[in-house]
Amino acid sequence: MPSPPNAPSPAPAKVWILQPDIHHYRTPIFDALRERGHRDHAYDLTVLGGMNNGQAIGGGSRDYFVNVPRTELRPLGLAILYRWPTAVPTFRQHRPDALVMEANLRNLTAWKLLSLCRSTRVPVIGWSKVHSYSHSGRLMTALKKHFYSRFDRMICYGESSLKELTNLGYPPHRAVVANNTIDTRRIFSEGDRIARRADELLRERGFAGKKILLCVGRMDPEKRHADLLDAWPRLAALDPDLVLVLVSGGPLLDQVRARAASTDPDRILVTGRVPEGDDYAWIAASHACVYPGAVGLAINQSLAFGKPTIIADEIGADSEILVGQAHPDRQTGWRYPRGDLDALTAAVAAILRGGHEVDAVRHRARALMRDTVTLDNMVANIDAAIRAGLADARARRA
Repeated sequence: MPSPPNAPSPAPAKVWILQPDIHHYRTPIFDALRERGHRDHAYDLTVLGGMNNGQAIGGGSRDYFVNVPRTELRPLGLAILYRWPTAVPTFRQHRPDALVMEANLRNLTAWKLLSLCRSTRVPVIGWSKVHSYSHSGRLMTALKKHFYSRFDRMICYGESSLKELTNLGYPPHRAVVANNTIDTRRIFSEGDRIARRADELLRERGFAGKKILLCVGRMDPEKRHADLLDAWPRLAALDPDLVLVLVSGGPLLDQVRARAASTDPDRILVTGRVPEGDDYAWIAASHACVYPGAVGLAINQSLAFGKPTIIADEIGADSEILVGQAHPDRQTGWRYPRGDLDALTAAVAAILRGGHEVDAVRHRARALMRDTVTLDNMVANIDAAIRAGLADARARRA
């Protein structure tokens, strides 16, 4: 029956996204989702997760962010487990109409929330890489099958995540791929301004006219900055104008900086953390970018700039957008076996030689990030999963 004239519109559904932490680089995604939900009054978004003194990790905040910190457990010194201590009480007090949460089977609270959502008929949508890099034994495979089967819908970080999820028996029609990315729109819209800042950085550092081999990434052991320092004598011999720049901070910063100073203080620069926007400027200034371990979202930035990008050959949703030289018709970068310094050196040498093959890879990578792996597409697919979950709930109530 149609609503009578002047009847109030139904209130938008309350949708929660529960993350381990709320990071500043996710804010544009959450803003865009919230705007989509408000556009037709379909839902109102709240984002919950760990924060730093009321701010997103990395800075900034929104009035729809709620601090729900995640803690770690290591029972008997075994594998790390997680929980959100305040998530269940918060759910009971302010029950949402749909919950999107990180689908991590090591999070004990996730199991509790799955049961709570089922008992309260709240649709729950998982958001996960599905640990597509892992090689599971029988027990872990059985746990994964049971865990993921309890989600009404799934948002996958990439095609490799979807493949593993469906191999675990999850119905493919209940899953969407939202390619993991960050907001790269400024790279395309503000290229001239970023290029000017890049020129300033090169002059400030005395690197004008040099060829920058750049690595942007937090200085943790899994990022393997030591591989670049170990390989530097071979890399330095490729071209006298080649210099190595390592950008970011982290627990190994002092160690990496000391090692760089003892290796080649004239041709290796360790910047530490840089001001907001200077990471983009360093990428714009680079001749090539290299990521020797734990590949993350920095490769999205490098590819968007059209910079020749080299990564350690790791399996998973974060790295799948970089197609290596084994597939020249689809190649968007260069891959090498992790830890193989000769192969790393060969990839850098191929880029330094240049030519139309390198140019083709650069243009293909930039087009991929401009047209396909975009924030708008990521948001649209997450939005579609949220709306499908809400529709599932309405159908169950009908």
